[in-house]
Amino acid sequence: MDQDQLIDLGLYASYILLAVATVAAIVMNLVNSLGNPKSLVKSGIGLVVLGLIFFIGYSMAPAEIDLVSQRAFEATNIDPSAASTATAYKLIGGAMTTTLVLLLVAVVGLIYSSIARVVR
Repeated sequence: MDQDQLIDLGLYASYILLAVATVAAIVMNLVNSLGNPKSLVKSGIGLVVLGLIFFIGYSMAPAEIDLVSQRAFEATNIDPSAASTATAYKLIGGAMTTTLVLLLVAVVGLIYSSIARVVR
């Protein structure tokens, strides 16, 4: 075996192990949650809030492509007038807004917990 084949083998093994770990994490959490249905409600509320944040970000994302993006599309020979490009543009905008909101929530939570620990 040469070095490229070993690298490919290692990458495939890591993909398989990542998939197994992901499935195990999801299945074990579901098995544990079935014993306590109230935790499923809390998880469901969290997923709904996350979906709502994404929907708001998706709705706020511009549907038209600005001049900078227009030039980037032209440089890569992508047709910016295609419907899939506009949809992808809005999805990316929604994902970026969701990431920003979740980052802000995490920072505020860290600051709050630090101040609350000092006050106690």
